[in-house]
Amino acid sequence: MAMPTASRVRYALACAALDPRLRGVLLFDLEPALLLDIGHWLGSLLGNPHPYVLGTSAVADNAWIGLSSRPTFGVSPGPLVDSPGAPPLTVLVSDLAKLSLTGQRAAITLLDADVAHLEREGLSVTWAPRTRWVAGCARADVGRIPPHLLDRFPLRVDASGLPADLEPPAEKWRHALAGGRLATVPDEVSRGVLGRTARGTAGARRDLALARIGRALATLDSRTWTTNADVEQAASLLRLPPPLDRGHRDDSGGGVARGRHDPEEGGGAGRRGGKEPSPSARADGFNVAAPAPAQPLAPGPVSPADPGGPYPEDDTEPERDPGSLRSQTTRHSSSRPSHGRSIGSRPGAFGDLAIVATILGAAPLQAGRCEDHYSRPPHPLHLIPPDLRVHRRSADPARLLVLVLDHTCRAGWNWLDALAPYLQWAYTGRAGVSVIEVGAAGVANELRAQRFSASSLLDPRVVRALERPVGRCTPLAHGLDLAVETLRHRLHLGRVPADDVLLVIVTDGRGNIPLRASATGELPDRVGSEGVEDALAMARELSRMKRIHAVVLDPGPRPGAALTRALAEACGARLQQGGEPR
Repeated sequence: MAMPTASRVRYALACAALDPRLRGVLLFDLEPALLLDIGHWLGSLLGNPHPYVLGTSAVADNAWIGLSSRPTFGVSPGPLVDSPGAPPLTVLVSDLAKLSLTGQRAAITLLDADVAHLEREGLSVTWAPRTRWVAGCARADVGRIPPHLLDRFPLRVDASGLPADLEPPAEKWRHALAGGRLATVPDEVSRGVLGRTARGTAGARRDLALARIGRALATLDSRTWTTNADVEQAASLLRLPPPLDRGHRDDSGGGVARGRHDPEEGGGAGRRGGKEPSPSARADGFNVAAPAPAQPLAPGPVSPADPGGPYPEDDTEPERDPGSLRSQTTRHSSSRPSHGRSIGSRPGAFGDLAIVATILGAAPLQAGRCEDHYSRPPHPLHLIPPDLRVHRRSADPARLLVLVLDHTCRAGWNWLDALAPYLQWAYTGRAGVSVIEVGAAGVANELRAQRFSASSLLDPRVVRALERPVGRCTPLAHGLDLAVETLRHRLHLGRVPADDVLLVIVTDGRGNIPLRASATGELPDRVGSEGVEDALAMARELSRMKRIHAVVLDPGPRPGAALTRALAEACGARLQQGGEPR
């Protein structure tokens, strides 16, 4: 019988608490509102019930360093740095696909690493990471997560439909954690694990994870020896597909039990599948049982992947390139401060001054700097030039894709094929994206175009824009007017090199809403050629912008195709036939 979702989640969390090598838990399709309760559940096992939430806006300064007031006000290690002797912290990530670059780097640094180093703000710390990570992720978004980040999460559980209230941890689990000893894994069991998982590009990580989960399950069941039945329970926990050749074998010391079962119901493999091996050796005061002769599992064919299995990335087309953990780079220099989001601070005297970081940096030095009057309140803050700090900001994209989408031209036409080369250009070049939607259904005012800007093509709003339902009106002139405004704004500020701007207009040229109607919000009495003429006027405005690569995508042969050709000529764009209407 398949293990209930609540049991799988409880056992996964208990295994993570027990074995520091299993400190990454990934919960597929988890209801986000349950994540905090899960963090408290795991924290109660670890002895630290206060989890740390790492969000999409996490910055390095807040994650790695903090402030202390004892014995004096100063900089201290942040929440991601383990305190000596303190219980491990639980780090919660609500959506792994949206985790900030700082958070992704922290996960790579701390998960599956023996030692971590921190060199920041005068701090020099070396520690053995013990923090446990619990992350949620929609199964459909797996392709947006870098593969080497996914590999850091050995415990994968499908948490869809997880009930709100989890049973508290079993008392024997607390005893197992307090004991601090893990069950022994015989060589036969280790060899049987090899080839049990579909490795893909993960190397031996998956096999190791399966063996460690089996070992943790045996330990949670208060046994000192890991059997192949424990490995099968681990596979059931992950929902791994069973091997095609699963002959029944004895579980007395290394055989494989037929079928899966819930460890809670069956009372553990050692009790259910047979007796535990008798102790025959003792090492370091810990009872070690010698396994009976057993036939190891042979690496063989496995069943087709379960749609709810633990490794959906094997069947998902990656949406990120291997270098996606790198910071954005720019190919132009400017003396002006960057306009990106603040991700920290650095010493500096002019420009983009970071007030809070400057004050926090100077505060610990006041007692030594003002010995003669520091004790007489109110003590004013004394600043000297070396105290000044400026923001350290993420780089702006060096490329820009301006996408004008006329939804009313794509009835029966799959425009994704025609757009694919330009979307790929934006993705591989880490380009910023400005999307202008014309004629979409369900908008606040159908007489006007809609516009939004995204830092990259991975923004979910871009996908939603490409799939928006078709509306009734076509305010093409207003859409082109927004394109002119967007390009002037970006080029005037110098944030994007002029030779790295690509304008793609997808339309059939049939704009039926004049620019005046878009401005006033009043529907005209009759539809004439005014909308088309306004669109051509805006196209001529675009043609006056130099060194912009412009493309007009036409849906294909149809009556009135000359409108698209006229629009392309007006804005000096290359005309591309996108495909035949179906």
